[in-house]
Amino acid sequence: MAQFVYRYYARTSRGSKRGRTLPAALRRALAAAGACYLSWLILFPSLSGSLGRWIAQRILLALGQASYLAPILIGAAALRGGREERRGSVVVTGAASAGALAAAAAVLGLAGRWIDAPAAGGAAGRALSESLAGAFGDFGAFVLCAAVLLAALQAACGVRWSVVGAWIAGLVAEDVRQWRRAREELRGRVERSSKAEEAVRDAAPAAAPVPPPPVRVVETVAQPAPDRAKPAPARRGGATAKYQPPPLELLKAPAAAADTGKPLESEVKSSILALEQTFKDFKIEARVSGYAPGPVITRYEVTPAPGVKVGVFVALEKDIARALKAKGIRVIAPIPGKDAVGIEIPNARPALVVLREVLGAAAMPPDAPALTFAIGLSASGTPLSADLQKMPHLLVAGATNSGKSVFIHSLILSILCRTRPDEVKFLLIDPKRLELTFYEGIPHLFDPIVPADKVTVVTNPKEAANSLANLVKIMESRYQRFQLYGVRNIDGYNKEADKRGEPREYFIVVVIDELADLMLVAGGKVEDNIQRLAQMARAVGIHMVLATQRPSVDVITGVIKANLPCRVAMQVISQVDSKVILDIGGAEALQGRGDMLYRNAGSQVPERCQGAYVSEDEISAVVGHLRGQGKPDYPELETMPKPGEADLASFGVTPLEFSQALKLVLERRRVSQDLLKSQFGSSARATNLLSLLEVKGLIHKPDGSNRWEIHFDEIEACLRADFPQVPLDDARRRVS
Repeated sequence: MAQFVYRYYARTSRGSKRGRTLPAALRRALAAAGACYLSWLILFPSLSGSLGRWIAQRILLALGQASYLAPILIGAAALRGGREERRGSVVVTGAASAGALAAAAAVLGLAGRWIDAPAAGGAAGRALSESLAGAFGDFGAFVLCAAVLLAALQAACGVRWSVVGAWIAGLVAEDVRQWRRAREELRGRVERSSKAEEAVRDAAPAAAPVPPPPVRVVETVAQPAPDRAKPAPARRGGATAKYQPPPLELLKAPAAAADTGKPLESEVKSSILALEQTFKDFKIEARVSGYAPGPVITRYEVTPAPGVKVGVFVALEKDIARALKAKGIRVIAPIPGKDAVGIEIPNARPALVVLREVLGAAAMPPDAPALTFAIGLSASGTPLSADLQKMPHLLVAGATNSGKSVFIHSLILSILCRTRPDEVKFLLIDPKRLELTFYEGIPHLFDPIVPADKVTVVTNPKEAANSLANLVKIMESRYQRFQLYGVRNIDGYNKEADKRGEPREYFIVVVIDELADLMLVAGGKVEDNIQRLAQMARAVGIHMVLATQRPSVDVITGVIKANLPCRVAMQVISQVDSKVILDIGGAEALQGRGDMLYRNAGSQVPERCQGAYVSEDEISAVVGHLRGQGKPDYPELETMPKPGEADLASFGVTPLEFSQALKLVLERRRVSQDLLKSQFGSSARATNLLSLLEVKGLIHKPDGSNRWEIHFDEIEACLRADFPQVPLDDARRRVS
């Protein structure tokens, strides 16, 4: 057929050049069409018609399972044919593909002989395997066929097995290095744990109080209250004994009863008539069976007649809003636990909910747990609160001006007004530098990498990532200590510490005001540390509050959502954003200015609330009172850089990397950027290490020379003084 078309075009072409080039393109098109059809009928014989099924069956009988290699070889040949125009390459590719099919059929035929599946390689595979096995034996034939298969695949597909082998060897070597590093870390932890256990066991018979371990949380703690849900500290001394919490009088008083924002009786009746008339207009049998007025919205309970689907009310959402002349309504279909559909309609005169109104209500009793905070008022006007310790973490998201930052302030002030600095400490991270900087200088401030006299609100994203990473280390250290004491959580540890007369542990609340900025600068590191804290930090008293105004999947990732079941959604732009936060729609219908949907860990349907408002004057008044009660105070932690490590941090180098670089220079007796890059895998890190070595005077480049002079004696002295754990004998043996 192809030859006929070729001769036809050769006779009818007006030029010898056109007659030679056009058939070649046609032959390639016909070959490509045939290859595509062959691949299709091999992969999908049931969709190829009777002729295609007959051809596919014959190919399968001939080659067996090796026939499925044909589409791969055809695709590889097509890719190589598009890049190479030489006729010889087509011949080589075709021959290599045929050899690969034959070798694959033989390999499957040999395997079929061992597992009693003679049809695995088809008729060709069975014939080849029997012939080769008779000549070379089963094992020799298998090795020969496998070698031919690899060589044919390399020729047909351009696979470089040396590159594949080097890649696999690199992965194995990296796994071995990580295994060795993990084994060394585990050995160090076991040694430290056994030393701490011996110290506790040796000091147990003594009558005097046991001295605090190296990483102690507070030096002065307080006497427990008998009826408090969370036991208070056992001792109180120093500045803590004189500490006075901020009085509620510093906050704005709630409005009078006449200004609660609830609709008048006439307005409620008018809305009920409009709702029922709308149902009649759309031929829906339903009636309004009740209502619950709140400060911002009023929820009407609609009972549908038997046989009426609740989905029709969702479909009529915009029509109901039009009939009531409302800015937007929200339909709850159905109300959990009731045989009714909820329709939430905004009030004509929304009320202002203040923080003092909730803090002074029964929802916040004096004996409530330390991490209890005010949420606001429910849709029916009932004060609501929640315990961060039970959540154990909280995600807050919403668009700009939706009330997200005000909610964060109300949460922080709720805890500050009820707890002492030795009970709760805050790690505040504010990349925007606008909201959380109000709390500079309060005694509750904390940062695991900064001493108490220098602690501030963290505003640099890279420093925030470093603080979160070191907070993970504090979490691991607390777990080791809890294991030695035989307790399961921070409450059990504090009870045991009271019995032994030791200081208690404090809660650590991490507040990140804008997670999107943090993820933009150091996304991978931040997400990993947030994941570890979210999974494990609850038992040791570390809790997180994450807020963002960009609720997208690259910020609120699946890992973060899976570990933060408690969420607060403010007003968002679209239903997609609402589903990212809450997994359901509804937040796009909120009214803004503190109107929120609160979902706790055990509920499937979020609850609508009006958040408590806190003004800047109220924040300043509370913060001023707290600053007068003392300064931040917590002991030096093992996560804080030592005086010599401050220089390392300025160069972006960790102590472990610096010690490894010193040992490498001592072993190789030379230094260069390429050497450091090969060890640490980064040109930027190699440049920082080289600059750090030069600044510390450990290497020197004379004027007019391009070679580094290395001061080996000073390097050994630095290793002995700052890194005694590095074995210098190994380095000397390698040099010799």
